[in-house]
Amino acid sequence: MPDLDLRTLKKRGLSVLRISAGDWYDLQQSRGQGARFTSVFPHAVARSGKAKAPVILVIAGDAISHDDDSFYQPHHQEPHLRIAWINSIQAVATRDSRVAFDHVQSVTPGTLEALIGLDVPARFMASAANLIAGHGEFDAVSPRLGEWLLDRLAALPANDAALRRLAALVDRPSQFRSALALQQDALALALKAFGAPAAEASSLALTRRTTALAAARAQENLVIAHDARWIPGWRLEDSDITGRAVFRQDHRQLEVFTANHEDLERLFGVDLIYLNQTRRSIVMVQYKMMEPLPRKERKVKGLFGDYTEREDAEWVVPINDQFKDELARMMRFDQPAVGEAGSYRMNPSPFFFKLVRRNGSTNGAGILLSLGHLQQLLGEGRLAGPRGGLRIAYSELQGHYLRSENFVDLVQSGYIGSHGATTDHFETLIETTLSEGRAVVAAIQSALADTRWSDFDPTMGPPAPA
Repeated sequence: MPDLDLRTLKKRGLSVLRISAGDWYDLQQSRGQGARFTSVFPHAVARSGKAKAPVILVIAGDAISHDDDSFYQPHHQEPHLRIAWINSIQAVATRDSRVAFDHVQSVTPGTLEALIGLDVPARFMASAANLIAGHGEFDAVSPRLGEWLLDRLAALPANDAALRRLAALVDRPSQFRSALALQQDALALALKAFGAPAAEASSLALTRRTTALAAARAQENLVIAHDARWIPGWRLEDSDITGRAVFRQDHRQLEVFTANHEDLERLFGVDLIYLNQTRRSIVMVQYKMMEPLPRKERKVKGLFGDYTEREDAEWVVPINDQFKDELARMMRFDQPAVGEAGSYRMNPSPFFFKLVRRNGSTNGAGILLSLGHLQQLLGEGRLAGPRGGLRIAYSELQGHYLRSENFVDLVQSGYIGSHGATTDHFETLIETTLSEGRAVVAAIQSALADTRWSDFDPTMGPPAPA
């Protein structure tokens, strides 16, 4: 199991936010249920924290009364700690800034005094005492003391998952350079197809292996485990599963699993496999990196003399032997069954390719091609490359492809995807992908039965509105 590396997280700095018992109760009743919230401070106070950095929430213990309803009796809240992420700090008025806190998670021990303890190194004694005695609502922590406090949290196994999630946020890739960036994009594509790109996970389980799910948005009151379990009865080995999350929206549920045999740092291929149990369809997206070709130059005669002009960059995906083997495997599976009653497909093939530019921004859209379109291009001889090779050239497609938004619309409507898909088909595709040394983001969309408040944890109250 890889050890937790906090070096990049420590470089971001640390701050402390103090919250009264009553304010914390109000935050838990808000739409974000305490998992995310915003607060407004004077500019000078807001600068105590840094955007994209961790913050320790020190929540006071006290009696809480419910002024809005005399039916409830006051109850006592114990003091406790949380750790969170500062998403942004923005000026919202002449004198005030809004600070957005996100990814709030429980940590131990329950108080700042207990976290600091009695064995404080001499060099930190004064600053640690000032931090404990501080009465400011939002305070910066000195860099060295902040690093020491994060190490103190990391020394407790119960805090491992929370710190891994924050480390994943600061290490989230911004360019398509590895399988982690591709997996991150596949997860985002699955959530868009589900119709809830900003959905919060209602449950989340992670292993110690790297996964895009570590940075997923999640509800504060969920329990994060160190292990992820596959659906009981399936043949896949638990050791291959790196994460499992459940998202809910409008009587629908999306279960997402991430799986890979090797560490993502060693892999450069990812597949998204999306099973819509309501539509009984599977859509599979295989990611491919587009590589840049050297830009050609040409001499141009101008009015004031000759000058050199560089042509636009050309992006290609080499169709090598591995790509051909993958195409052959897809074609073996690509045998559409007869449509069921009430079922219609514009294209009953489940297979698509998403092409993204290597080292390009992860905010870039990328393009999608169906397997049938690729086969047509091959048959027409339009993918000829240098020295008798084959390649998909971005410019030669001339806009004849799908963008992610259009693709998502087709998935949501059930206009594309296989007929009569089952979990057996789904599992077979996953096993085949893993055997080829690729990583998998596997998503199962299903309808939820009618739920009652009693189906939820009674301490949570009714589910928050979608």
